[in-house]
Amino acid sequence: MRVPQDIANLFAITVRDVLWFKPGVLALLKECGVPAGVIVEAKRMYEGKKATIPVVKHVLDRCAESGAEGIAASRQLLTKLYYWNDLHSVAADRKDAAVASLKAFREGFDRYKSQEEYQRAQKAQEQKMHSERVDRRTMSALDHATLRGFRDEFDRVSTITDERARGTTLEPLINKIFDYYGEDSKGPVRRVGEQIDGTLKFDSHWHYVEIRWKADKTTAQDVSVLRDRARDSYGGDTKALFISINGYSTECLESLANKSDERVILMDGYDLRCVLNCDIALDVLLAEKQAALVRDKRPFVSAAEIIRARTGGTS
Repeated sequence: MRVPQDIANLFAITVRDVLWFKPGVLALLKECGVPAGVIVEAKRMYEGKKATIPVVKHVLDRCAESGAEGIAASRQLLTKLYYWNDLHSVAADRKDAAVASLKAFREGFDRYKSQEEYQRAQKAQEQKMHSERVDRRTMSALDHATLRGFRDEFDRVSTITDERARGTTLEPLINKIFDYYGEDSKGPVRRVGEQIDGTLKFDSHWHYVEIRWKADKTTAQDVSVLRDRARDSYGGDTKALFISINGYSTECLESLANKSDERVILMDGYDLRCVLNCDIALDVLLAEKQAALVRDKRPFVSAAEIIRARTGGTS
């Protein structure tokens, strides 16, 4: 820690006006733990007819260069003089100057301490902010029981024959999977005239999620409703993820191919099963699908194709 120049100047002037005599200055340096080598330098400067102010400023500079011992000594010097109350030994003709110097130093030191406290508080706030940013990007710890629970729960959902009940049961499971794999997940959204099954943050974009498990395959019209909701959202560049367990009609995939403004990622039941089996992580799968959408304008790429490509075609 290097003492700021304005505080060093006030300190040096106060040492001169309060202590005055060189032996008293050297005794203060020793009492406050200034490194022995620095005290030797101060003595030599005095022997060379240097005045107290440059000697004291030199001591503070050298303490800043002397590691923990020097820093501790600087703090002790500043604190010792701040609380100095031995003014009865100051000569009468110098007392007014000593009192004025001590007052000016204390005021300056108060400002310095306030600034230090502010800087410490600011650094703590910056650290808190940084920690929150790190937390938002931290993956969930590997949890075998949770992953196994996802598989078991999906198997139970698969036995439900009523479409409405099955969809109602599947929605919270998918949102739990999002909580495990996603950057952030806020669950379903219910608004007047609108229902969104899930909201997932992935690759710094929020995605509206539609989850569908019906006998019929999903059509282009079904996808367009979700796309329009994402495009018209208040959240800016919102994207979408459509999970259709029974897949998509040929007409749907053909109508979505080669579109330059597509923002909906498509998943089907096989994709979901690959995630549940841990053949590929959800976030990795979504990244590969997004890349195919952007690079090749392909609205749907199966997890099977992605896994084969990632393993060199061996699976």
